[in-house]
Amino acid sequence: MLKKLFGTNLVQISLLTLVVVLCMLWPFYPLDRLENEYFDFWAGRFNTGDHPPVAVVEIDDKSLQSIGAWPWPRSYVAEMVQGLSDAGAQAIGVMLLYSQEALNPGLEEIHTLREINRIKSQQSTKASAKIPDTEFSRSEKRLNHDEQLISAVKSSRNVVLPFRLLNSASPFEGDDKLSGMLIINSLKGEKNDALVNRGFTGLSAWMRQRSGTGNPIYPIREPYKELAGKAGAIGHLNLTVDADGIVRKIPLLLDYKGRLLPSFALQMVLKYKNSNLKKLKIGSNGGTAGGLRVGDLDIPTDRSYQMLFSHNPNESKLKTYSFVNVMNDAVDAKQLKNAIVLLGITGGEYARLYRAAGGDEISEVEFFGNILENILSPRHLSRPGWSLPLEILAVLYFAVFLIFIIPRINFKVAGLILGIFLVTWAGTSLALFWVNGYWIKIFPPVILAVCGFGLVGFKSLASKKRYEMLEANKTLGLSYQGQGMLDNALERFMQCPVEDQSVKNLLYNLGLDFERKRMANKSLAIYEHIRKGGNFKDLKKRIKKLKTKGGARPISSTSGLGGTTMSVDDTDTHPTLGRYELLSELGRGAMGTVFLGLDPRINREVAVKTLPYTEIETNELDDVKTRFFREAEAAGKLSHPNIVAIYDAGEEHDMAYIAMEYLQGHDLTSCCTSDNLLPLEQVLEIITAVASALEYAHREGVVHRDIKPSNIMLVKDNLVKVTDFGIARVIDTSQTRTGVALGTPSYMSPEQIAGKKVDGRSDLFSLGIVFYELLTGQKPFAADSITAILYAITHSSYTPLSAAAGKIPPGCVAVVDKLLKKGLTKRFASASQVIKAIEAFQNKL
Repeated sequence: MLKKLFGTNLVQISLLTLVVVLCMLWPFYPLDRLENEYFDFWAGRFNTGDHPPVAVVEIDDKSLQSIGAWPWPRSYVAEMVQGLSDAGAQAIGVMLLYSQEALNPGLEEIHTLREINRIKSQQSTKASAKIPDTEFSRSEKRLNHDEQLISAVKSSRNVVLPFRLLNSASPFEGDDKLSGMLIINSLKGEKNDALVNRGFTGLSAWMRQRSGTGNPIYPIREPYKELAGKAGAIGHLNLTVDADGIVRKIPLLLDYKGRLLPSFALQMVLKYKNSNLKKLKIGSNGGTAGGLRVGDLDIPTDRSYQMLFSHNPNESKLKTYSFVNVMNDAVDAKQLKNAIVLLGITGGEYARLYRAAGGDEISEVEFFGNILENILSPRHLSRPGWSLPLEILAVLYFAVFLIFIIPRINFKVAGLILGIFLVTWAGTSLALFWVNGYWIKIFPPVILAVCGFGLVGFKSLASKKRYEMLEANKTLGLSYQGQGMLDNALERFMQCPVEDQSVKNLLYNLGLDFERKRMANKSLAIYEHIRKGGNFKDLKKRIKKLKTKGGARPISSTSGLGGTTMSVDDTDTHPTLGRYELLSELGRGAMGTVFLGLDPRINREVAVKTLPYTEIETNELDDVKTRFFREAEAAGKLSHPNIVAIYDAGEEHDMAYIAMEYLQGHDLTSCCTSDNLLPLEQVLEIITAVASALEYAHREGVVHRDIKPSNIMLVKDNLVKVTDFGIARVIDTSQTRTGVALGTPSYMSPEQIAGKKVDGRSDLFSLGIVFYELLTGQKPFAADSITAILYAITHSSYTPLSAAAGKIPPGCVAVVDKLLKKGLTKRFASASQVIKAIEAFQNKL
């Protein structure tokens, strides 16, 4: 039952749909690779529109060669920051992380000399021994590069400095607190319950997955206190890198130790907009799941406040200037006015590299330049809050189509409609992406549609193949069954599902046929097999009967059906031979039992004469079979009104049979007694009819060899039929043997007893004996033993007909005397002469 249930389209497509939906909700989305490749292709072609100028002042290879190896004295950076500020840059981002004060031996030496100078001035009053303090002050100022950088940052007021969360393999376990500068430059997580409830985001999620802890704490490298305190803002440089090494999302806020740490790029935008974190609006925005607002600028993000990043190299307007060129005034300061300027390393081995979709690796400072272009553009990529429900709805829509529509329409038409749906779905998602920047994941519905359609198609094809195979097996099995090849039919039917009602019926009928063939063991096996598919008709009754009877249904020629373990009449299933049903026993033939049979094809009653092989010696079986079927061959050639018609012949596993014309009447045995003699006129008609049959048979080359009263039948309208050509042979010298006597002793001819080659005149001698017996009620050659009978036929004379019967016409006596001549040449030469002789004296009566 469960197997059948789980095999239905409804259950299979529902389970497939459930799997797809669970995969969509699972954090480790299995289709990420496909979705990312789709996103990368179109994101690399997405037009973000016009945006404010963003410039990068890069410490490139040219600058390193001109100024010297990195790290440089911080005075160079201070000078550049001051110059950018003087040029009118709107916001300056220094992407150089100075976490400690610079080690400056020269400055330390000045401090030492200043102290020595102070001591000497106290010990001597000479003016020449004292160096003016102003000289030391000027030297300290020239050598204190940190102070110069702090001064430049302070005076600019719009400088953003970076900090970085280190992705260490082993997070800190201590309960250390955030520095004051980080607290100042972050937001309280409690202020945004929605963010807290949505779980950790971006890099925080990555950190928790790696650590396996609930709230890991990773180290932070931040600018040293004196420098950070003079900066306009600080922001983190961390990016979310996917498993394939591509950055597709920018974490603008990170949940860390209960604080929301802003991204370096977000802080730059705030400075550009003359705003700050306190003015940042957090919440639903633009139809997306989450969002940020800076002044009039909406920044769409997901629930974890990550912004989708698109990088179109052909659309980017990012300007890059070499540090040394800017420092040497080779760059027009007007180009940097009101611009967002980033300062960072791109040259040598010092640059940190990132890769965007569809592009090569670029330096961190250039990457953040592209991020700023994304944020400040009027068009953004985003994943709306309704995207997941829409995707699930599309999955369910395709599931309904697969379950309820496809199985009810033409498969090719269903495929065409499904293809149109898929194109429509892909086109709609692409239109939303291209027009509104909405990223809709298209593959869950596509995967469900393709897999579901493939599953339904495979099942449909398999079902069609099974149906074709079923019909082929049923047709072939029926053909075999109709030809009596029951084992072949069983082999075909057993390849069909027994749960099918039509198959049960076929097997049931085949089981009945095996019963009729007396193969109860096979019938029992078939009935047991049918029961595996549920009860059917009277299986229980038949199985019980077959087990009780032991499965034996022999047909015996010695005792007939009455002596078998199961007779014809004790069941509604009659035994069969070939296609003939055996209805009852009629009697004994020359070689076996004769049954009343029914030909079901034309509903005709027949007489079926059998030859059971079990009653024949093994060494004689082949010879007997040969004679039996030679009889059928000979008789089958004969077509005469006074000869029984032969319809069919065949053999089964335990016997051979001949189906012949069924005669309703009686033989002449009862008419050969003195108290039941027939009138002379009827006797003459019978002898004439038998002679006519023999004349025809002899012309066809067939000798009966066993003419006797029991082989002559009187049927309706006193029609005479010669039966049982049981020992007749085709007259062929190559097949005729001498020395073999075949026939009934009392009716055999002398040459037949002698084992000589016989012809039609032998049948005339036997006809004479029958003629004599019908007239007198006694045999002409009677004796107490077979030997004496055979001797009398060969050597003795018989009682004259006139003495045995009395009033017999002389012409009749003459015919009988000539038929019973022992010499072949003295008898009638043919049966036609017998007919003429009888007709001659009949005319005189």
